[in-house]
Amino acid sequence: MRSVHFQAFVLAMCLSMAVSTGTPSPTGNTIATATTTTTTGTCAAAKNTSNNNCQVFGVPDAKLAKAAASTTTTTTKVMNELRGGELHEPETLQETEDLVLTAATNRQLMVIDFTASWCGPCKAIAPLYKELSEEFDGEVVFCKVDVDENPDTAAKYSVSAMPTFVFISGGVVVDRLMGANPAKLRELIEEHM
Repeated sequence: MRSVHFQAFVLAMCLSMAVSTGTPSPTGNTIATATTTTTTGTCAAAKNTSNNNCQVFGVPDAKLAKAAASTTTTTTKVMNELRGGELHEPETLQETEDLVLTAATNRQLMVIDFTASWCGPCKAIAPLYKELSEEFDGEVVFCKVDVDENPDTAAKYSVSAMPTFVFISGGVVVDRLMGANPAKLRELIEEHM
């Protein structure tokens, strides 16, 4: 299924470049988007008349259109979400990985704060973390992951104590900080930018 999503993603990205709707973002940049109707319409144009079945990369059109629609929606959502000064709260491992990929593509440092609603030190450092997201507006992507609500992401990054801050550059973990240490948090952000 992963290859179907990848193929749909490639097709959706090609279509968004060829047939795009200019959607201005709040920062003034234009974001290209493709729709399912564009994908289905293009697929229908490539229909194989011998068996009356449309296939792209060997994937039937219905399956491809469904995957392309979800991939395009996710891609557009992620592209819209990566505005500076915001504190992103991905709810799934896939949403987190999409943010990591987009930050890497944009050559931005990403910092993930692994937290829990019952964690006192997490609550104590939360206002500073929000301030840092505003201070490093556009330069660093800040995420907050609740380990109880998003355990798959916590497991992927081997988080066993809260708060844990994971620093990702180019899609690779470059550092981590365990505990609520404001001075060290700022130091590591500045070091890895």
